[in-house]
Amino acid sequence: MTGKEEVDIEIRKGSLVEPPEGEEKNEEEAWGNKTQFILACIGLAVGLGNVWRFPYLLHKNGGGAFLIPYFLMLIVEGLPMMYVEMAIGQYFRGGSIISWQKIHPCFKGVGLCCVVISSFLCIYYVMVIAWIINYLWVSLRPVPPYAGCEYTDDVCCKYDQTLYYWYTVVLKATPSINDFGTGPAWHLVLFLVLAWIVTYLCVFQGVKSTGKAAYFAATFPYICLLILLVRGVTLPGADIGLKALFNPEWHRLADPRVWIDAATQIFFSLSLGFGALVAFASFMPYKNDITKDSILVAIINCMTSVLAGICIYSILGFRTYSTGADINDVSAGTGLTFVAITEAVTQMAGTPFFAFIFFFMLFNLGISSQFGTLAGLVTPLYNDLKVFGKARKELCVALLALIFMIFGLLFTPGNGEYILQLFNNYPVTMPLLVVGVVEIIATGWVFGIENFDSAIRDMTGRPCPLYFKISIKYVSPSIMIVLLVWLLVDSIMDVETYGAFVNCNPDDAMANRTIKFTEDLPLPSWARAVGGIMIAMCVFPVCVYGILNHMSWEEIKQCYFGKRVYEIGETAKSAVKLDEVKVNYVAHNDGDHVYSDGDKIAPV
Repeated sequence: MTGKEEVDIEIRKGSLVEPPEGEEKNEEEAWGNKTQFILACIGLAVGLGNVWRFPYLLHKNGGGAFLIPYFLMLIVEGLPMMYVEMAIGQYFRGGSIISWQKIHPCFKGVGLCCVVISSFLCIYYVMVIAWIINYLWVSLRPVPPYAGCEYTDDVCCKYDQTLYYWYTVVLKATPSINDFGTGPAWHLVLFLVLAWIVTYLCVFQGVKSTGKAAYFAATFPYICLLILLVRGVTLPGADIGLKALFNPEWHRLADPRVWIDAATQIFFSLSLGFGALVAFASFMPYKNDITKDSILVAIINCMTSVLAGICIYSILGFRTYSTGADINDVSAGTGLTFVAITEAVTQMAGTPFFAFIFFFMLFNLGISSQFGTLAGLVTPLYNDLKVFGKARKELCVALLALIFMIFGLLFTPGNGEYILQLFNNYPVTMPLLVVGVVEIIATGWVFGIENFDSAIRDMTGRPCPLYFKISIKYVSPSIMIVLLVWLLVDSIMDVETYGAFVNCNPDDAMANRTIKFTEDLPLPSWARAVGGIMIAMCVFPVCVYGILNHMSWEEIKQCYFGKRVYEIGETAKSAVKLDEVKVNYVAHNDGDHVYSDGDKIAPV
């Protein structure tokens, strides 16, 4: 047996191999246990979209028939993408920047893109949590103010109490995105500060504090959901809502938009593309069975969406039964939660209790997603880029929170909700799909599906399932590219508008016309320009690093024919032939063993 073969066997058995001179061992903090990791991933994935977007899409896109494309997209798109992000993070032991850069330097921009997208999300998502805190606070009163019109003499209030309260009291909304009104609403500023304090306390010590916070933030929403579910299905009229939700319209399956909606909902609801899943997995032991973890988190997320749909639409059915409101007259997002469901809750016996349970559930769903995203953002900034130098992580997180909170003040004036729509519609839609496309191609074609299989074997002791190998290399990239092209074409052809609060016209009621409180107005040119700039800021790093560190033609051919395994740290200029390439399990630290850059193991 040669000396090199002996070294290979030693490494395979997990013997300690010192890192190269000058390279420090990885001594990052780790999750307290696997339960913390799973709960943190669930809290990250299961968010407000499961409650206020999925039920609406299910009802809109053919009821029970929509579940077919939804779960099919989970199988061929959602599960493979989640598997890839978790496996890459655990294998390369780094945040989104380092992990993708180790596959090839041209992918460093992918990690930077994740950082920019997560930053935009952190800025505006906390404002939504601040709105929820507002409702939590007023729901403690014996008679919540949104249940009546005692606070105003405006006759419009009596036509839709909850909608009027939402726009005039909570948002103090102006009739145009160009109108700031009287400036920041100070109650929103206060709730924004409070939301950031809670977020900071969940993140300031890294995964140590995030893991502990996940015990409550990721589990308590299910207790609230169970309470509301039991109450909802026992309300009179619940059957109206459930029939509207699940009654299958099979002909809708022929509509391409139904499949597009299913694919986009799966992608966004699993929190793919933000880099948080990569960061979370990097703190797990190297020998963790990441295959089971990814499947478990994805399935729990989707089943939660279905349960939330049953809960929400049983309550909406009660609303129709009690008020005569059209169950089809609801929209996704804030209109569903702060208006439609809030109105239904005001018709229940024990309104303050069920209102508090509902909004406390939303608060925990929102805060767990928020601190998960922020934790995933801190990892590449602090560990990968080291932008904070040797400063304590607590101070770095505080600085980030302060900066994001200052930007969040943009959403507190009268036009704040309209500006928030820009943040929600531009930087966290198309750029996320760009990240998804690049990630899945980088894994299946550049890193190579056989290398990915070898990495999974080394981490779990079992090969990558054939279903995942086929999906990652062929099916998922195809679906992601179709989604990206569709979104690009749709954004070009669609007339961009926003819903502005214009208050009601009492004369409409007297003339037996429909009373409208909002109107769709075209976005001004400056708003479209801002949206375009935000998209450019996200995808710019992908383009720049893709060009500066582009792959050579020889590398591209090797990737295409599946004959290349990248060695970590290799640049585009140091291409090697197939017979010279070896799998490199680089710098893995599972707490017991370290594998260094120089240790190469022949492919299995």
